[in-house]
Amino acid sequence: MEDYNEMLEQMNIQHAIIGDVTTSLPDILQDLTKVRLSSLASACNLPGRSKMKKQELIEALTAYMTDAEHLQSALLITDALEWQLFESLLRQPVLQNNLILIEHYWYLMNHGLVFTYFSEGQLYIVMPDEIRDAYAQLDHADFHNKRTGIQLVHEYILAMTHLYGVIEPDKFIEIYNGQNSEPLEQERFKELFEMLASREQNYTMAGGYIVDGYLSAEESREELEELLSQINDKPQYVPKREDLLKYADDDYFEMTPQLTKLRAYIQKEICRDAEMVEYLIDDIQLACTMQAAPGDLIHEFERRGLKFQSMEQADIVVALMNDVYNHTRLWIYRGHTPFEMNRIAGNVELRSAHRQLSPLSKSQVSVTKIGRNEPCPCNSGFKYKKCCGK
Repeated sequence: MEDYNEMLEQMNIQHAIIGDVTTSLPDILQDLTKVRLSSLASACNLPGRSKMKKQELIEALTAYMTDAEHLQSALLITDALEWQLFESLLRQPVLQNNLILIEHYWYLMNHGLVFTYFSEGQLYIVMPDEIRDAYAQLDHADFHNKRTGIQLVHEYILAMTHLYGVIEPDKFIEIYNGQNSEPLEQERFKELFEMLASREQNYTMAGGYIVDGYLSAEESREELEELLSQINDKPQYVPKREDLLKYADDDYFEMTPQLTKLRAYIQKEICRDAEMVEYLIDDIQLACTMQAAPGDLIHEFERRGLKFQSMEQADIVVALMNDVYNHTRLWIYRGHTPFEMNRIAGNVELRSAHRQLSPLSKSQVSVTKIGRNEPCPCNSGFKYKKCCGK
């Protein structure tokens, strides 16, 4: 933990202004190097920036960043943590925190809304007085109404790309409108998507589809093409609004009864370390969504030093993981599970969706016999007979 905190602090210092803290925007900009000013002017898309001298850049940036319209445009697409920080700085323009995560303020800093100073061993996050004054000029009720609408569309995009991998804009609008009273028109959606995509997001538009960030990488082009060929004509799984929006969280996955059963068995028979088991279950679920082979699933045990006590135990785990897979929501089935696809009537092609993992051979599984008085392999510190061997 100490090493992590030191690394975090050093990352923050790397981007901070070294010196005495000030909240005057012209003075802050004066403390920046010409390179940093040019980078800020580029992020703000300031016209004629390449020919400006330092003082000219300072004056132009001050005028741009204190313009209420430009300020509103930047703030409308802040995420929840960025907005939380911005609101905190409105109440208290200087906050001290050496261990703040850089992603909490990076976007705000790149748009000149906050800056960081490092002085006498302390990191300070600063909002210039002029930014606070410019924000005070906004119609706050109108601003919050607009931002709430944009953030809702953003959450839906994240949720649907996480659940489906890819989705057609028309289908996105159909689902959104089916779950919200205020309709989203096609032109308005295009406008909002362009606004949101003006900053780095975990989604993009590719080939006429809204695409998850994983599939948008150049090296994932074949996977995207393969997915598009697989989902052709398959029905869309659409959960209720509250369930769908859970998928906006990068770390969310549905904790199915099958996963719960697998976790209980592992914790009772193989490993008593609850934290390790949680991470193991998380990785198994992720591997299932990626349609991993049995050997890859077993690897999740091996890389944690967890060994099966017998082939019978290994076969039980494989059967449980097989059940997990068949109840995991997959991109190739547009969010349906293999089990659900088998129950969809009138589509012969989809009746083969259900997967049955083959029993493992001895060469695929590491089986170890543990003496009752030997240390338990789950690293609990107890003897095997007092722990997993009960």
